Amino acid sequence: MKNLFLFLVFFVSSNLFSQIILTSANNPVPGNTTKSITCDTTGITEGNSGANQTWNFNGLVRRDSSVHTWVASNATPYSAQFPNSNIASTPNDSDYSYYNSSTSELIYNGYGGVFQVNSYSNPETILQYPFTFNSNFSDSYSSVYNNGIGNSYLNGTVTTTGDAWGTLVLPNGSFSNALQVRNVTAHRDSSAIGGLVLDFSSTAFTWFVQGKKFPVLEVRYNTIVLNGNPVFSGKFVSYSPDNPTIGITQINTIIADEYTLGQNYPNPFNPATKIKFDIAAGDKNLNTVINLSVFDQLGKEVATLVNEYLSPGSYEVDWNASNISGGVYYYKLTAGNFTETKKMILVK
Repeated sequence: MKNLFLFLVFFVSSNLFSQIILTSANNPVPGNTTKSITCDTTGITEGNSGANQTWNFNGLVRRDSSVHTWVASNATPYSAQFPNSNIASTPNDSDYSYYNSSTSELIYNGYGGVFQVNSYSNPETILQYPFTFNSNFSDSYSSVYNNGIGNSYLNGTVTTTGDAWGTLVLPNGSFSNALQVRNVTAHRDSSAIGGLVLDFSSTAFTWFVQGKKFPVLEVRYNTIVLNGNPVFSGKFVSYSPDNPTIGITQINTIIADEYTLGQNYPNPFNPATKIKFDIAAGDKNLNTVINLSVFDQLGKEVATLVNEYLSPGSYEVDWNASNISGGVYYYKLTAGNFTETKKMILVK
């Protein structure tokens, strides 16, 4: 696998312009849960590439939704077939996609389900870190798996580029300094029995924003050709309004009997502190968004630390208040009908 990183520094009005940089903090961890909303594709395109773009997707029309949960690989039924994986995602607790998360990259190792298991002998690189505007890498991947009647051979290539940055407008808000990533994938799946050859190609555009782990928007074009004859061509659009926040760590998967909000520590602090809280069972099924926000003494919100779906368990959030003035602040945990507020002191 070849690594190629290109970094671009911008000067705007003689000042350094800060770009979003993806790092291993964007990798999933057990307990992350993401809700994806599938949308009508009519009139939707990925827009322009390059610097200082504006993409307005405020008018997206919802069609369907799904929830994916990330779990430790060794807690899944197919972990033995994926010894090099340390995390997996599932939409239904039956089918799993397997990954290896490290400080330098996120790698896809294949999938396992009731009807088929495909463990890649040469895995696919999803992201390499650090990654920003104009970063670029290419990779190849392959596997041999049993399709039920014989062996199939999968061979593919992928090229990923930091294609653009700018302002992204979604139904749930506007995001400055969004990073658009272009991913071009092509693979051939050929069967040893029957001579079937399936060619799959995909061009996907995803957008990352500051403070969120996963893409908040995807526009994808897929094409399938069977034995030289086109059989499918389609476009898919989805966005994620409740995306895991960077800085949240699930420290315990034991399900709490009730919600609790711990006292931050250290307290007083300068400039960083930690906040622990417990999420009781049932919220993912009840579609409850967990919100943890910080307010000043006048009741003005100064930071949103959590605003997403979380699996039941215990969590810890890091808050760095280096850009906040010293004083007394209040942090509030809200989940459905539950609300609790505590005080903390920032000393500068």
